[in-house]
Amino acid sequence: MRKRSIGVLWLPALVLSCAGVSVNAGNPLNLLPTPKVLKVDGGAMPLTADSRLVATEAKLKPLADILADEILLVTKLRPAVVEGEGKAGDIVLIINPKLQADADILTVHGQEVLKTREYAHTMAVTDRVVIEGWDYRAVCEGTVTFLQAIVVEGNKVSVPKMTLKDWPYSDYSAIMIDCARQHQPIYVLKLAVETCRLFKVRYLHLHLSDDSAFTFPSTAYPEASSVHSPPVTPYTLAELKDLVAYADARGVTCVPEMEGPGHCTAMLDGMKGKLGRAGNAPINWLKPGAFAILDTIVGEMCDVFKSSPYFHFGGDEVGTGLFGDPLCDAYVKEHHLTGEHTLWIPYTQEMVKIVKKHGKKPVMWDGQPVGCPLDPSLAKDVILYAWFPRKGQARAAQDMGYTTITAPWDLPPFPEFNMFTCNNDVLTRKDKVLGHCRPMWEMDMVALANSFLPCTPERHERTWGPDNVIESDYLKNRMARQNARADLIARPVTFSFAGTIKEGVFNDPLTVTMSTTVPGVQIRYRVDGEEPALESPLYEKPFQAAESLSLRASLFDKDGKRLGYTTLASSLRYVHFEPNLTTGKPVTAESVGGTPEAPEKAEYAVDGWVDETKFWGTIPGPKWLKVDLQKEYPVDRIQVVPLFDGIRYYQYTVEVSTDDKVWTPVADASKNTTVGTEKGYMHKFAPTKARYIRVNVLKNSDNPATHLVEVRAWETGK
Repeated sequence: MRKRSIGVLWLPALVLSCAGVSVNAGNPLNLLPTPKVLKVDGGAMPLTADSRLVATEAKLKPLADILADEILLVTKLRPAVVEGEGKAGDIVLIINPKLQADADILTVHGQEVLKTREYAHTMAVTDRVVIEGWDYRAVCEGTVTFLQAIVVEGNKVSVPKMTLKDWPYSDYSAIMIDCARQHQPIYVLKLAVETCRLFKVRYLHLHLSDDSAFTFPSTAYPEASSVHSPPVTPYTLAELKDLVAYADARGVTCVPEMEGPGHCTAMLDGMKGKLGRAGNAPINWLKPGAFAILDTIVGEMCDVFKSSPYFHFGGDEVGTGLFGDPLCDAYVKEHHLTGEHTLWIPYTQEMVKIVKKHGKKPVMWDGQPVGCPLDPSLAKDVILYAWFPRKGQARAAQDMGYTTITAPWDLPPFPEFNMFTCNNDVLTRKDKVLGHCRPMWEMDMVALANSFLPCTPERHERTWGPDNVIESDYLKNRMARQNARADLIARPVTFSFAGTIKEGVFNDPLTVTMSTTVPGVQIRYRVDGEEPALESPLYEKPFQAAESLSLRASLFDKDGKRLGYTTLASSLRYVHFEPNLTTGKPVTAESVGGTPEAPEKAEYAVDGWVDETKFWGTIPGPKWLKVDLQKEYPVDRIQVVPLFDGIRYYQYTVEVSTDDKVWTPVADASKNTTVGTEKGYMHKFAPTKARYIRVNVLKNSDNPATHLVEVRAWETGK
């Protein structure tokens, strides 16, 4: 139940508890999430060029280095990192394994669910800042409190004097990134790690497999990730190990998921029958050797994600499809089963054994087929993601003895949410709720980075503290302020565009400007959606863009070290018009495809516009398209623009004629393998007389269809 905020403004010191008192009542710190205990004193400790970051033991040195860069991005000051003891003006980091929370915390140790008083951190600001944590991650969470509390007023930087103690209500707070149905490059996943760190979200759940792709690169079974729907591509082991190390250093733990027995079409297709029939069907675990394969892949994943105590083995929305298989029918008959859904109980039981064998706590979705009951024998072994919107499902799981993580399909209005609300059920503080995960399904990378990740605090505030008060201006005040502070670190480059943009499309060149608040750094950028590196173009002054942009920018210091993380701009599409000899001329094609709602007219290929939403298309290839220039011209260059999506390439030839009978080849792209772009392919040749131009589209690397967005030609010397 929400409680009224109480402010006692006249006291020289104010003690605030999260149990019903808004942190904004009587203090200006706007910390997020709300700390459990906070005492704000008068005055502040200045941060100056002489302030140091003190790692009191060697294992804290990586965190100190990270924090020093974050302080630079927020304040323009970078404290020196030293080891030893602190003095006045310093920020001191300490691991104190004796530090205990003031309340029990539900967690997992080894493979047991239990209550602990670990995970707490404290911060005391006097003539120095002392941040203590029970372990490395707790110190990380304390440094986030410090970053949020910094006050910057012109050239003066300070931290309010205070005493703070905080801890998570329960162990599991997470966001889930769908890495299998949308391409999520590692640099975007690192941005998700930064978001988790800066809002004290402890886990990043990686949905690595689905029908579209299995993105984990198995060494033993590389074919498992050989089939994937563009543009999703598997990660490399080096990329995933780097991501895990990056997250561990920031106090964030990556939790892997291998979906099964449903939602794994790509893996089944890649394995060519070893796990069951290809196509949209569940894993056939009755096939000899199937569990041995799954055991090996789970082991490989656990080896990469060593720091995670959890392994998510799927279990969502398992479809039918095994009946009719001789192994299945024999098993059903032998065990007197009454429905196909009962086949998933022994599958789950065996997967739990496999996960436990590799030292992880098994986690699964609760989206089993309708009619498939929860298995009470697994209640002590499995953590259940309470996800599927069946009335009473989360309650039934609790009553059966399961520990649950709420990840509800149906979210209540923001102020009414806490980690105990799950679809139609409201669980109680006595239930075994390990925490909450917010799934971010099927987000493209820009929407994920710029829209969904900044919304993380909406659900995390009442996961860190389920009874935290959500003040009426939370979104516009506290959340907006701390998102702005986080942006200085996670998105340190600001973009601006001079020109007309409508619904993400521009027709005339734009002027692109980039800026940052940090002095003495270099901005490196890419326009193709890839992560900038030190070798990428250096931004020196505003520039004009006359091509579609997927702009990314990163900061580097004078020594070439990356600062903060990559800023992503929304993709902008350049739809440009250029009159030429073909514009508006008569055009014929061997055939025309499309639908009445989305025609693929031959006329689109000569309308003067390069717009990938309007193209000539037909199926199957090869097919030709012919343009009548209506009179003879000396021609020396022709541009062919097939459909472009960053993945496919087209093979074709180009011929010209003066009489529509005798044809002269002028371009041969029959062996082209260069992926197409909006610039198409420019072909230059000796001046040749032409009235007719014919493009013979031979192959599309993605599917059997043929497509042309535009065909352009120019008169010699013009």
